[in-house]
Amino acid sequence: MTKKNYRIFERVRVAVLITFISGFLDAYTFVTQGKRFAGLQTGNFIYLMKSLAEGNLTGASNYLLPISAFMLGAVFTYFARKFAVQNKHLRWHALAGLIIFIGVLITAAMAQFVASKWTVLSLSFIAAVQLESFKRMRGVPYTNTMMTGNLKNMSVFIVQGLVERKPEILKRGGYTFFIIAGFCLGVFISTVLAHKFDENALYALLPIIFGFNLVLYLEKANGFD
Repeated sequence: MTKKNYRIFERVRVAVLITFISGFLDAYTFVTQGKRFAGLQTGNFIYLMKSLAEGNLTGASNYLLPISAFMLGAVFTYFARKFAVQNKHLRWHALAGLIIFIGVLITAAMAQFVASKWTVLSLSFIAAVQLESFKRMRGVPYTNTMMTGNLKNMSVFIVQGLVERKPEILKRGGYTFFIIAGFCLGVFISTVLAHKFDENALYALLPIIFGFNLVLYLEKANGFD
């Protein structure tokens, strides 16, 4: 059987890195920014409706901010990717990685000097760029912000691979486990650092995002089309 040569942005190491980043950002905003999520909009909707049900309109408005920023980030990504595709000298996934790095760098530098809402707005915007740009791992769809679908896929892939004796499907289950583990590790490390360094914990993510960008750049260096 011919071995499939996947693009770098679809490979397992990229998926693990991007889910680590997602877990880190969500835990960071939850711990340091009033229990709001950068990327996990389901959580924001739950808190939004809980606040409304309790008559807490101010609290509800706080959760509308990341939801709105996430929507804007998704729309921005649509047009930015379209522009990159039309200009063939631009590679969208590498450009998206650069946007994420610059966005987190600026947010980390400004977090101590601006209101909490601006930090949440910025990171939710970045989370949308991340989610919309990196959707497949080795040809299989996955999500890098929510683990519910990934958990379901992992369970089915492992059982299907074992029952039907299909090693390739079993491998998919293993790969999906790695991206869930990456997300969980990001949450764990972010929580520990946020409790110790508060908003400055975001700086710790920059080397990871830089490494992520370096991996994406290797595609260009190796001459992939």
